[in-house]
Amino acid sequence: PKHLPTWRAILANCSEAGLSILDPFMGSGTTLRAAKDLGRKAIGIEIEERYCEIAAKRMAQEVLFP
Repeated sequence: PKHLPTWRAILANCSEAGLSILDPFMGSGTTLRAAKDLGRKAIGIEIEERYCEIAAKRMAQEVLFP
């Protein structure tokens, strides 16, 4: 499992606003969630449909902080 605050910090320090993030092993979408929280675009790839559904639900949630 990926720790959301850790991935937020990684993406904040290793990417610039306006860039797109690619996660080829998306799982439940932690990296995509962190990217959304930071105002970045993200693309996730996952072979398991159930994880895609989980990630879609996470991405539908509102961002609660800037």
